[in-house]
Amino acid sequence: MHKTRQFLPPMTSLTPGSYDLYSLRLRLIALPRGSLHVTGDFEASTRPIVDAAISNAGKALDVLQEYIVVPTHELQISHIQDKFKEATIYPEEFSVPARAQQSIRYLVCFREAFEPST
Repeated sequence: MHKTRQFLPPMTSLTPGSYDLYSLRLRLIALPRGSLHVTGDFEASTRPIVDAAISNAGKALDVLQEYIVVPTHELQISHIQDKFKEATIYPEEFSVPARAQQSIRYLVCFREAFEPST
């Protein structure tokens, strides 16, 4: 999450120093397949995160067949609960620590802009 983002309701504002924006937790939610537009093998790509969260919780994760588990930044949980009534929000124990990363699109564009053409 970029440091300049605004905290919109229903999320409460964070005071400086109250949350480490560089270190976060990825929480697990599940949404019906019909609510998502998924490309590629999303479930295989996210499986290591889901497995690590299950391992951290030390118990099974019950997921309905027609739902897809989505790793989510912990600060977005209140928005998801507010905007997606059909979402299943798993307890905080199903989470993994992560480091925040800013978008690398600008680095890619910058690099492409300055590579010699062939």
